[in-house]
Amino acid sequence: IEKFYALGNSAPSLVTRLQQLGLQMQSYQDAGQPSNFATAGKRDFGPRAGFAYRAGDGRKSFVIRGGYSVSFFPIPLFTFVDRMFTNTPTMATFNVNLNDSAQSPDGIPNYLLRAAPPIVMGVNSKNAVNLSIAQGINPGSAATSYFAKEQPDARVHSWNLTLEKDVTANIVARGRYLGNHTGHLEQYYEYNGSTPDYVWYMTTGEPTPTGLYSGVARRAFDQKVWGTIREYRKTGWSNFNGMEFELERRYSKGVGFQLSYVVGNTLGAGATWSPGVIPATNQFLPGSAPAGYNELNRFLNYQRDTEVPKHRVRWNWIADLPFGKGKPMGGNAGGILDKFIGGWQIAGMGNLRSNYFSLPTGNWNFTGQKVELYGYQCPIRNCTSGACQPGYLWWNGYIPPNQINSVDATGKPNGYMGVPANYRPAVTPLIPWGSTAMPANAPANTNLSQYWDTNNVWIKLKNGNVQRIGYNPGLHPWRNQYLPGIRQWGLDASLFKNVRFGERLNVRLNADFFNVLNAPGNPNSIGGEGFLATRTSGNAARTLQMGARITW
Repeated sequence: IEKFYALGNSAPSLVTRLQQLGLQMQSYQDAGQPSNFATAGKRDFGPRAGFAYRAGDGRKSFVIRGGYSVSFFPIPLFTFVDRMFTNTPTMATFNVNLNDSAQSPDGIPNYLLRAAPPIVMGVNSKNAVNLSIAQGINPGSAATSYFAKEQPDARVHSWNLTLEKDVTANIVARGRYLGNHTGHLEQYYEYNGSTPDYVWYMTTGEPTPTGLYSGVARRAFDQKVWGTIREYRKTGWSNFNGMEFELERRYSKGVGFQLSYVVGNTLGAGATWSPGVIPATNQFLPGSAPAGYNELNRFLNYQRDTEVPKHRVRWNWIADLPFGKGKPMGGNAGGILDKFIGGWQIAGMGNLRSNYFSLPTGNWNFTGQKVELYGYQCPIRNCTSGACQPGYLWWNGYIPPNQINSVDATGKPNGYMGVPANYRPAVTPLIPWGSTAMPANAPANTNLSQYWDTNNVWIKLKNGNVQRIGYNPGLHPWRNQYLPGIRQWGLDASLFKNVRFGERLNVRLNADFFNVLNAPGNPNSIGGEGFLATRTSGNAARTLQMGARITW
């Protein structure tokens, strides 16, 4: 521990205070851990196999290709290291705040409004912060993220089967089935979470704890010292299956292109860019979630990866412009004229992709009306801010009845205008606007209108008191549920040429156009009321970039 202090990794006052609360310090040998706290994967064997077979003769011939591989990749540890900096006891905040009554010389707040600052930065501030006193450290302040003992590298099984056929001398068509399974993706097991208020009231019938141990009394693993505890595990996985269709023209006679369409589904639990979290089951009402870790992980986290589109079309091309020597226009040009007008090419690439949006999980009264996806069929305006914004009613989310086609006393629109008469929300709050049905256990004198458009419930406790709280059993039926959003597309292009001067000097000129058609596209942000705003663009504005490169 002395070396720990000497390295500046902690302060004795902090460790002493934590030990007073019950924190124990021990070596890795005492904890039964390896010296580097993790056992790396030692079975990173990555075989690959493939085949190609040409069937038939002449025009009727085609090629079958297939392959299978196992590969491995280490996951960058920045996601873990970012959390490791905050581990107890390697992080704490010590400060001097003379405006705080607990630190001011006279015990009265706002000291610096009444006196000249006694500390001046760069003059006498070197030892202004006293590290010998650790304040504000209470049960639950300690937090840590640590490695599970086994840390295997992520493993990917990939496979594909491809059919290829020449359509003409320069055009080939391909159809491909491909898939992969990835295992050992990173996740966090957070097993010391505090029981949420609603679950606590429903399961115990008691008020929430108060006093010194209020921050730990409802935790699942330790009710004395520790707050958040997370174990970094490699228990995530993902699956992809899809089809790809491609048409390719090899560059010939001044033209070449590729056009492909991919349709597929990616589902998984855990990811290399955002580790999933598996909480303890005390986050949910008893019996509503599986008890086993693997079953709970699949139940909570196995879902569609919305970053991977279900549909994607991509294309690219290159073409010679018909100007200059030997071309249809200016074919007899030579010398300086050909260097100006000849040799120009145009190239570009574009893509069209589908998107998803997640169903909201804030409301709990399911009306029995099915979720309906309108897309661009119902143009409406959102006038709730006083200024009407154009958009679409994308799906039948919840619009409060008092905001449907509403106007103020002067006739000015102040709601969602243009909502069709047959609109019925698929979900509403437990107490929707205009409700008159008194909830169970609510006091008789309750003014229900102040709780309109909320999910409040009233729970009767064992001591006879009634606790009002927002309903949330921890598992919403619409969690991990996604619907098709807008389809976004873009196009980039470049005009360029190379001009040679002798054998040693080459000049390349180019004009690059990003979002060349200036297609705005709608953003994929669709609210719980079902409104898709078209006020802002989903794509950046057109950008033109001019360039010249000289090589010799």
